[in-house]
Amino acid sequence: MKTNSIIVLENGEEYILLNEAMYYGKKYFLAMGLTNKREVDSKKIIIFEEYINGFETYVTKVSDSNIIAVLTRMFKAQVEIA
Repeated sequence: MKTNSIIVLENGEEYILLNEAMYYGKKYFLAMGLTNKREVDSKKIIIFEEYINGFETYVTKVSDSNIIAVLTRMFKAQVEIA
């Protein structure tokens, strides 16, 4: 998985991956939801953690508020640098 790609979750929801960051050896993505017309839905912002199992790649929603806070600062710093 890489930034600027669209992923589809098992429930059919689509997200575009905006930024990625490594934190303690794990890859995280900042993503924004897409509508049925594939337009960005700014109300659906989420951070995913990537898991690799063999040749399959999965993501799970990050729910730990401490990790979210750290990653939010990291993603914000990436935007400020760019």
